[in-house]
Amino acid sequence: MTKILSNFIWVDDKDAVLNLLDQLSADNDYAVDTEFERSRTFYLNPALLQISCADNCYLVDIAIAELAELLLPAIKGLVLHSGSEDLELWYQVTGKKPARVFDTQVAAALCGFSLHTSYLNLVKALMDVELDKGQSRSDWLARPLSNAQLTYAVEDIAYLDALKDQLSQTMEQRGMLPLFTVLMDQLIAQIDQDHHNDKMYQKLVKAERLNKEQAHKLWLILLWRDQLAKQRNKPRNWILNPRQLAAVVRKVNHYSDLYHLGLHPKFVKLNGQSLIKAMADDSPLAANPLPQKLVLSGQQGSHMKDMKQRLVEVCERKDIDPAIIINTQALKKLAASGGDLESLPTWQALVGV
Repeated sequence: MTKILSNFIWVDDKDAVLNLLDQLSADNDYAVDTEFERSRTFYLNPALLQISCADNCYLVDIAIAELAELLLPAIKGLVLHSGSEDLELWYQVTGKKPARVFDTQVAAALCGFSLHTSYLNLVKALMDVELDKGQSRSDWLARPLSNAQLTYAVEDIAYLDALKDQLSQTMEQRGMLPLFTVLMDQLIAQIDQDHHNDKMYQKLVKAERLNKEQAHKLWLILLWRDQLAKQRNKPRNWILNPRQLAAVVRKVNHYSDLYHLGLHPKFVKLNGQSLIKAMADDSPLAANPLPQKLVLSGQQGSHMKDMKQRLVEVCERKDIDPAIIINTQALKKLAASGGDLESLPTWQALVGV
């Protein structure tokens, strides 16, 4: 297949968005992608929305907040690739979740591709087209966008509809459509869930071998860091990075201790007292309980091993990655609770329960 021409309609005013809205239907699914910037902020900075509609590619300047707030809520069905951050942006702008999502990366994983196959590799494999990803890290808030950026933006959605059609047919042939439906429902349900603190907590507790008291303190600091990052709209690591988090947990008991960790004096002056207070205040735990460290008993460990063996055997026969059904950490939690694979909607869909 030959490479597409980079034809598009640029949209950067309200009248043009209203004209586009007239063409949209709540019953249709539209190929979309978003570009944004967040290297210096906690929240995403919307930059560009690419959408395919009525055989046209529209590039919408959603750095203009009014345009984003008008257009995004009207698009009920999305076709995208590896869309977790796109969906995060969607929810941030609209406060709502889309009605339908078709993620071509997930669909590809149910069609025999690896779990994290890129759009570039999927287009090459199924469309026989070489795409250039050189602009993925460029400045999407710059105006005007370069020709290379515009070409990249168009190509990022140009093949999504064709991929959807081909992958849907393959999933139907493989009996994977029920599982795909469950996975998309779960993807939509989890849009507003943020597991960053839990993952960071588990990582640091294990890496730093923190005791119970230190782990408790770490969780309170993570909750404080989140609140401050949101208030200032700055990345979490700009507040305290993992190395600094570990140092505070191990070495800080009083305000004066903060000056011996290499932290910027201005940061300590502005935020030190608040940090010390947060480490002694358990009230946030009511809404954000301390994550529990999972230690399986011998019986629970055997149960997990049996479930994992069944999972791997079935997934090998179906030619899919077991992590699609449940990842190792979630499987451990399932074993700890006394649950079984049969309770999982993904497993039920896989085996046809």
